[in-house]
Amino acid sequence: MAEDYRFPFRMYSAKGTGTVTEGYHDKAVEIVEVISGSFDFQIGTETVEAEPGDFLYIPSALVFRASAPRGEASLRAMVFDSDIIEANMENFDTEIFYMFYIQSRNRTTVFKEGHPIYATLKSCMSEAYDEYIAKDVCYKLPIRANIYLIMTALLRYYCGTKDELDRMIYHNVMRLRPVIEHISEHCGEKIYIESLADMITVSPDYFTKMFKDSIGKTPIDYINAVRVNQALRLLSMTDTPVNEIAELIVDTVCSARKMIRVAGDDYPAEVVKSRFMKLDSSHVQYVMDCMRDNTTYVRNIKKYLLAALYNAPVTIGNYYSSLVQHDMYGDGQRGRG
Repeated sequence: MAEDYRFPFRMYSAKGTGTVTEGYHDKAVEIVEVISGSFDFQIGTETVEAEPGDFLYIPSALVFRASAPRGEASLRAMVFDSDIIEANMENFDTEIFYMFYIQSRNRTTVFKEGHPIYATLKSCMSEAYDEYIAKDVCYKLPIRANIYLIMTALLRYYCGTKDELDRMIYHNVMRLRPVIEHISEHCGEKIYIESLADMITVSPDYFTKMFKDSIGKTPIDYINAVRVNQALRLLSMTDTPVNEIAELIVDTVCSARKMIRVAGDDYPAEVVKSRFMKLDSSHVQYVMDCMRDNTTYVRNIKKYLLAALYNAPVTIGNYYSSLVQHDMYGDGQRGRG
């Protein structure tokens, strides 16, 4: 996304109806300003409305979509790599940045006129955009300065330490860090509250309350949100419309059932979820290729897709090998008179 690896930054504007912009940034973050019309923003698992003049912060590693269902709307956005900020932080500041990362992923805020940091967002976005368009001598310096001002305002808003409650939340989020990282790494597996509580040596009841008070979601809701975000990230890696696949993956990884039926057989839900969470864009594309090439009437598309996705890691190799064989040797008539 960056035009200069030493300064990973860009700005863009977009307008239209329906889906106006969407994406996923592995490391970058995005500041969006609504210029005209109204938008519905889906950021991860949350959906919020935004009107002209509103600002939103989109964290890294969350799939997002800005839709204009009520008529034409326009926006502009600033996208920059979080390394710009982290590279200039001391150890304590990086802890604050981690706190901000967790809080912002679980609390989507629409910054409207009158909000304490609104004036900073407004002036810094305007100055950065003007500099980016003009590209005058040393234009990157004032842009970087405005990024620092915006991030300082956001960090202070999300991670204020003005009272005892704020300090307690900060302490608890840092204490929960190994738990949060464990959930991210093992979200496709069965996760027990008791095991998570043991990681920080507290009782399950205390852990659940501590997690909810600090993160803003119960552990179960947070785990499900991570699973959904993983599924959305997977689907964002293909340009083909995949509404049915998206709905099916989300339903499967969030299922509360103990058993899931695939192709007429019942499997433990955690086995199915684990396999789904290991899918990548090549598997999704493979399933879509199979659907396109299939000439047999499919009576139940949901069951077909569920079986195809579950078996994709096993069958994808043979499928593409056969295509290569066909391309190289034709339809099997090679060598025949």
